[in-house]
Amino acid sequence: MRLTVRAITLTLLLLAVAATASADTVSLTITDGGSNTSGGVYVGPYNFTSGGQSLQLICDTFANDVFPPETWNAQTTSFSNLSGTLFGSANQTKYLEVGYLAEAMFANLSNPGTVADIQWAIWDIFDAGSCGTGVSNCDPYGTPNDLNGINGWVAAAIANPGMASNYSNLVIYSPVSGWPAQDGVPQEYIGQVPEPGSLMLMGSGLFSLLAFRRRLPS
Repeated sequence: MRLTVRAITLTLLLLAVAATASADTVSLTITDGGSNTSGGVYVGPYNFTSGGQSLQLICDTFANDVFPPETWNAQTTSFSNLSGTLFGSANQTKYLEVGYLAEAMFANLSNPGTVADIQWAIWDIFDAGSCGTGVSNCDPYGTPNDLNGINGWVAAAIANPGMASNYSNLVIYSPVSGWPAQDGVPQEYIGQVPEPGSLMLMGSGLFSLLAFRRRLPS
C-alpha cells in the first residue's frame, strides 16, 4: 500500500507541474528593467508582478518598448507547445536556442557582463535587424559593450539548442491583450516557473491528503 500511495502522489505532482507549464493567461505588470545596462538599454532580467508574485523575466525580442508600470495579459506556454507564442512553432529551433541562453542567464545572474552578453545574443536570434546580422551590430540605441562575447553566446546556442524537454522549467509569456492603446504590442518574455518551494509545498499537501485517506475505514 505504501508504494501505491507514493506512486499516486508522484503522479498527481507531475500532473500539477504539467498543468502549470501548459497554456494559461496571466496578468503581467512590469515594475522596472533591473539595474544592468549595455548599449544604452536595460538588459534585465526585468522585474514583474503577477497575481501578487514577483517574477524575474528575460525579454526574447528587441522590438516594442514597455514602460513601468504598464500591465497586460500574457499567455503562458511551455517549450513543447509554441503555437501561441509571438514567433510560433515554425521557429521552434530558435526558441530552443533562446531556451539554452535563458538557462545560461539565470545561472549567471551574479555576473552583469555575462547577463548583458546573453541578453543581446537572445535578441540577435529573433531580431536580425536592418543589417541582417543581429540588433547588437546595428541597433538604434548604441553598441553593446562586448560584441565578441555576444557572438560567442549566439554560436553556443546554435550548436547546443537541445530539446524542448531540456527547458521544462522555463515558461514563455506571450502578450495577448490589455496593453495601453498608445503603445505597440509588448515584448515576449521567458521566466522560471513554478518555484521549487511552491512545488514542494504542493507535493507535501497532496501526500498529507493521501495519507489521511489511508487512515479511513474501507
